[in-house]
Amino acid sequence: MHTIFASIALCLMLTLPGCLGGGDGEDGEAFPDFSFTGDDGKKYSKDSLEGEKYIIQITASWCPRCFKTMHNFSDALDEEIYLIISSDAGDGDKIQSWHNKANESNNSKDLEAPFAVLPDLASTLEIDAMPTIYLISEKGNIIAKHEGDLTIHSEILEFYNQEL
Repeated sequence: MHTIFASIALCLMLTLPGCLGGGDGEDGEAFPDFSFTGDDGKKYSKDSLEGEKYIIQITASWCPRCFKTMHNFSDALDEEIYLIISSDAGDGDKIQSWHNKANESNNSKDLEAPFAVLPDLASTLEIDAMPTIYLISEKGNIIAKHEGDLTIHSEILEFYNQEL
């Protein structure tokens, strides 16, 4: 009897790996497709970032308290990819002045992260908190989401070091 049960269990484990935790470990929800040219003049898209782990912060120019989160992410993360996206279509014609204001809010270091305006992405994601921060896996899946300020370096690193 035990042999039959063990055989059935083994067959199920071999044929249903996704249901039992096998597979490639990338079970997170897919992040929506996006594409933009940042204020740095470079092109970014979900496809071009495949193979890279990255962070997207959804915010807007009218959220000056979000500047602290931007600067702390920039300081805490060395060479990691960090994108700053406005949810407000009205920011389109003032993207550079918004980036400059964010830089001026911190005397020690300018933000090297590209800024862009993607209200459709924010709408698709149903953003209702500023900032909302997403950690995206190398396969383009959502590893983690954080709503609100995140300014403590150890918490930022803990957020970034999560895996699916």
